[in-house]
Amino acid sequence: MKKIIMLFALVTFIACKNKEATPEVTKSDDTKEVEAVAENTVDYESFGMQNEDAPKGLVKGTKAPDVDFVIDGKRVALVDLYKDQNVAIIFYRGFWCPVCSKHLAEFATRAKELEAKGVKLIAVTPEGEEGVEKTKDKSKATFAIVSDTDGSIQEAFDVDYKVTDAYAEKVKEALKISIPENNGSETAQLPVPATYVIDKTGTIIYAHFDPNYKKRASIDDILAAL
Repeated sequence: MKKIIMLFALVTFIACKNKEATPEVTKSDDTKEVEAVAENTVDYESFGMQNEDAPKGLVKGTKAPDVDFVIDGKRVALVDLYKDQNVAIIFYRGFWCPVCSKHLAEFATRAKELEAKGVKLIAVTPEGEEGVEKTKDKSKATFAIVSDTDGSIQEAFDVDYKVTDAYAEKVKEALKISIPENNGSETAQLPVPATYVIDKTGTIIYAHFDPNYKKRASIDDILAAL
């Protein structure tokens, strides 16, 4: 019996020593970086985006670009808007997008909460005025919706991208809409439905940018950033 106990103790001791002798495998910085990139890899084409034209968006803490909006027939500079109040800008794809219509409808029902906090809400879209009117009818939005058919605002915020032929055809077949025609353009281009909040210094204090068009910023997200 003593021999069995001694043998068991010897085996246990050897196993423990081997475990101690085995060095802990630590990941190098390069390995961690590669894994981080892999985790953040986006399948742009699955969202109808051409890989070579994938936008990155602006980030929190950066200065808002110098752009102009046409609101109620008048051209106004973004800088003239945020000097007196915070400005929230939301990009959407078009009246034909069910996710966009639902998202804007939610904003329409709670827009007064932003106004009460002194926030100017502006929606920006690549579609023409006819599409904007359809969007207003669907969402019941009373806040400003800006038609950016030349893509200058979308480009300034780096949210614009070229739509793949396959996705454009899918939209045409399923929703009976031609993206280029709706936007008054020769090519199919759309924005990532990003959201930015700009303070009175012109600094972006909140940024939501996700190539997955189904993921949007909410009113609560904006309120929390103020």
